[in-house]
Amino acid sequence: MRTGTSSGGLAAILALSFALLARGGTKLLTTDPLTGLPVYPATDSRLHLGNEPVRLPGSSVCKSIMQADFYSVYDSKVDATLAWYDAHLPGFKKTHAYAANRSHDTFYNANGTIAVSVTGSASKEGENTDAYSVVYARFQPGLTEKTTISLNQQKLVCQ
Repeated sequence: MRTGTSSGGLAAILALSFALLARGGTKLLTTDPLTGLPVYPATDSRLHLGNEPVRLPGSSVCKSIMQADFYSVYDSKVDATLAWYDAHLPGFKKTHAYAANRSHDTFYNANGTIAVSVTGSASKEGENTDAYSVVYARFQPGLTEKTTISLNQQKLVCQ
């Protein structure tokens, strides 16, 4: 004898399947559309639903306009994520901080116009926890190095 629950579950699975098919498949980005920089492969979930970013609302940082793309990170430790970015962002500088119970590492270019920030999941300082997110940001005009470092530390200093 069937129950309403099992047929309801089947209907939900079928509806989800049709929705994904109608969407035209998944889109897996290898570069961020805002910055043109490479995107970490672990931004695609275990379900392989794609990794299109969430475009964050534009905002001001000191006297610069910031645009940013947010990506969740799946099944990756902070150290592995940082090693990947170290290898894929040649010429970028890096700053590290620990604030609000999370590690924060930001890679930034020399003129302060592009930054890639990796945030760890909540943990104790120095713990190699799971990577939580990556944010790609563009600043116009570029930020000074001191402002970029202070932003990563969550203690903003405009210069």
